[in-house]
Amino acid sequence: MQFIASKHIVHRDLAARNILLTDSFNAKISDFGLSCYMGNSVLEQEYPPKKLPYKWLSIEALISKIFSEKSDVWAFGVLMFEVFSLGQVPYTGLILEELVGYLKAGNRLLCPEAADEKIYEIMLDCWKEDPEERPTFETLASRFHVILANTTKSYGYVESKEEK
Repeated sequence: MQFIASKHIVHRDLAARNILLTDSFNAKISDFGLSCYMGNSVLEQEYPPKKLPYKWLSIEALISKIFSEKSDVWAFGVLMFEVFSLGQVPYTGLILEELVGYLKAGNRLLCPEAADEKIYEIMLDCWKEDPEERPTFETLASRFHVILANTTKSYGYVESKEEK
């Protein structure tokens, strides 16, 4: 996503269902059907409403249909929730109108069992109400490099029980 954002493209449908894995388990982003080119503008731009996956949309996208790199960062936080909850659907049982009120009240998805404090902190940063307070994908990449370099916990693996 850091590369995509550097090319001024907003994906608008960043979710686990749109992440493909290669034979060597490298993640590839797919489905650019809702993406848009933002040009060299540093301002967020409004786009006509389309059928959008509302459970992955940021507050500003839900309310005003305004999209930017920072709305993709919000969706990335939801994608992280999907991954660390092992595929749980976000905001289960909430319809669009309920979700807007839920988020405006400051509520966020709970920490998935497979995520530690540092990972959940990144998710919460991605879900800040003010888009300017959310990290960029460049910042997120740096934070993940630090976590991966300093952690001994093996994310994504289940401890195997050796038979005797």
